[in-house]
Amino acid sequence: MVIDHIPVSALIRDEIQSALERRSLPHAVLFAGQDGGAQLPLALFAAKSLLCNKPIEGLACGVCSACMKVDKSIHPDLSLSFPVPASRETAENAIEEWREMMDSRSFLGLADWYEKLEAGDLKMNISAKEIHRIEKNIRYKSFEGVGKVLLIWLPEFLGGEGNKLLKSIEEPPPGTHIFLVTNEVNKILPTIISRCRVIRIPRPGPSALSSWLTGVKGFRETEAVNAVAVSEGNVNVALRQLEGENQLQIDRDFITWSRIAFSGDPAGVLDFIDEFLKAGDRESARNLFRFGLFYFNQVLLKKINVQQEGLRDELSASAGKMASFLSVSAIEQICESFEKYLVQIDRNASVKVLLTYATVQLGRDLRVALKRSRENARA
Repeated sequence: MVIDHIPVSALIRDEIQSALERRSLPHAVLFAGQDGGAQLPLALFAAKSLLCNKPIEGLACGVCSACMKVDKSIHPDLSLSFPVPASRETAENAIEEWREMMDSRSFLGLADWYEKLEAGDLKMNISAKEIHRIEKNIRYKSFEGVGKVLLIWLPEFLGGEGNKLLKSIEEPPPGTHIFLVTNEVNKILPTIISRCRVIRIPRPGPSALSSWLTGVKGFRETEAVNAVAVSEGNVNVALRQLEGENQLQIDRDFITWSRIAFSGDPAGVLDFIDEFLKAGDRESARNLFRFGLFYFNQVLLKKINVQQEGLRDELSASAGKMASFLSVSAIEQICESFEKYLVQIDRNASVKVLLTYATVQLGRDLRVALKRSRENARA
């Protein structure tokens, strides 16, 4: 992966690229972003550039043996550390699972890692024994003579043991860089944060993520829009949706659902829900509500004359029709309802009961808003 293919802002990309070109990247960098975001691929790209045998203007060439080894997590000068269950003791005992995971999913989420290790409800951590292992590794001389990189994924799992790393972070061996990659920077010891250059990586906006999914990953526009809507900007979730066995058709399901809800026909509502749940499950209902929240937020943008992000023409036209009769307060009320539905889904509410209630409520809100709009037009 080249730096232009990582979904981060131009400002962050230029900062990293410039530092690598000048060989002025700080020796300790904390990459912070959301779970499943771009911080891990960005840190790995920086590591690959530092270890590359034939860098091009400071950036990884991507084809030399060193770059290949970093991609496969087998470079002898790249030390990797990450949380594991107590039974594994150190990351070294889970390195094969890490390599398999990274081979298929570079935008790694914590849930993916739990699933890969079949950890279930087991507690994960980065133990004192693991810290001793990685400190010993970074003290060795560089095998290939270019430098060394220590990458710690999810340092928030260090807990109080992180204090043992302070000296290494502050004064690593010459030619050694330490990268910390976090999902929750607020859980890292302040003493560690203060010794690092912190690079915060916000989630990409809907338009930027949709463009990345189509331009870099090659997905169709419709699929990308749907994935963006249900992922809430999470790169890992968007990719999981698109790489699943079933194509995402949530936009069509949502449009059909909203029309049936508006009609208020009880038989039509029940038929839709029965048919929808035959082909889906709790996750399908969650995606429907997520898409609804995304859609009505776009309706709100349309209403207040702000440029919409990530909607293809058909959905943009639909949002325009909704905006023509929905007031700002009505849109906000619908969005609040969808947020409550998502909470209830996560609390294991009955999907059929919740979907039935949501359909009736959405239909009522839309009909009331249309009636008020017509009354105001006549007044």
